[in-house]
Amino acid sequence: MPKYPNIFIFFGADAISLRQKVRTWEEEFRKKYTAQGIIRLDSENLSEKELGEQLATACSPSLFSQKKLIIARNFLPSKSSQEILIQALEKLLGSIPADYFLIFWQDALDRRLSFIKKLAKDANFKEFASIEAPELNTWIKTQAQILGVKIDDPAVEKLAQFCGRDLSEGGKAGFDIWHIYSELEKLGSLGRPITAADIEQLVVPVVSENAFKLSDAVFSQNKKQILEILERLFAEESGDEKFAGIRLLGLASDSARAKLAVNLLEQQNFSQDQIAQFLGWKNAGRVWMTLKGPAVTLEILKKLISRLQDADIRLKTSDADPKLLLELNLL
Repeated sequence: MPKYPNIFIFFGADAISLRQKVRTWEEEFRKKYTAQGIIRLDSENLSEKELGEQLATACSPSLFSQKKLIIARNFLPSKSSQEILIQALEKLLGSIPADYFLIFWQDALDRRLSFIKKLAKDANFKEFASIEAPELNTWIKTQAQILGVKIDDPAVEKLAQFCGRDLSEGGKAGFDIWHIYSELEKLGSLGRPITAADIEQLVVPVVSENAFKLSDAVFSQNKKQILEILERLFAEESGDEKFAGIRLLGLASDSARAKLAVNLLEQQNFSQDQIAQFLGWKNAGRVWMTLKGPAVTLEILKKLISRLQDADIRLKTSDADPKLLLELNLL
């Protein structure tokens, strides 16, 4: 048993699971004891001295509650030079009443610090490690269950693909767990079991850097580069080659339509912010990236969009070779 069995340190890259763990603690404490005994502290804009003082006040005995759950977010030191905070914590940790629970919720934690190393031995440490690509499907199922979203295995697989699982390489994740979580929340609003068809209709696929390079190569009509990038893109895709072809055709079409829309609006003297607002984009960054690409006439863009639409129909309704069809319509 640790020296401080009532002190817990939660940290790690899986911020969603960490947050859910804290919520579970709050819910269980509320059921067993009282909501009045829950105290939340945030370190934002506080000095070292203020951090120590706030924590000491929260951990002091109360006349109104025998039990307390204190959740202190980012109250642990991030560097050895924070001597005032370290001294305050060392003084406090050994005097916390046994019927108080103290959770240190850390967005980041430097385990190399001597104070943290000692605390790791004396308290309860729980790391919420980053989710690796092979674990993503299981993580999605767990989150869906927590959210009350019914989703079958093919839909889980499709969601993982669309959210960038297979773009992970070199230890770097190709997906963002917050993005996946928000997609699950959105899908849950349907109020019925989620299928793979729902994912295809409602989730916008994450694209790799090669997909953006492909757009530039197509607009500049660099045939050698188009062929090289298509090779890499098909190599990145997993599973059915026809599905990969449909996905890549969709990405190319979306890029061409975006380029056409931005160019037309720019001709009407729309600012980049106005273009973003008109097209429903989150900010003007995407507009800037679109304008930054190779110059291409409106006539060429219209012809390219038409060819890609025809290719998409042909790919979906025939046994045409996906890779060959893309090459013929992009070159």
